[in-house]
Amino acid sequence: MIGWLVAVTGCTPLGVWIYEDPRVTVARVRVDADTTNDRPVLVALALSNPNDYTVSTTRVELKLALDDQPIGRLDQDSSFIATPRGTSTMALPLIPDRTATRARLQTFNSGIHRFSIEGRATFTTPVGKRKVRFAQSGELAFGQPPLPPSAPPDPDGSP
Repeated sequence: MIGWLVAVTGCTPLGVWIYEDPRVTVARVRVDADTTNDRPVLVALALSNPNDYTVSTTRVELKLALDDQPIGRLDQDSSFIATPRGTSTMALPLIPDRTATRARLQTFNSGIHRFSIEGRATFTTPVGKRKVRFAQSGELAFGQPPLPPSAPPDPDGSP
């Protein structure tokens, strides 16, 4: 029995036992439909690296929907370093969906909206390239919250 266990574990590279895939989550989404920028949607991803060593992205692919409406996508080579035992944030401008007109994007300038994102990040690691899938949904607040009717217009103002 012990000889079999040694034979099986002896063939496995040590890195496989100590490597853990990074986690990819949404840090924030920004929609700036009031500009002339051809990429008015920005997604910031948080890359949590649980390993003792640096890993880096080589490619990121993702799709974003707000309130169940397709907003944009990204499919590009992207080099970004995820620090050891830490979380790094990378911001990526999306290519807007054909149906995501400026007028439609302006509806997301304020308020609370439901988001859904899914994608894949390819990482370079000491154990080779790893494709890490991610998906997340939830609610995000966009823009400034509206002031109550009795609130002053600014902190130094009077009612």
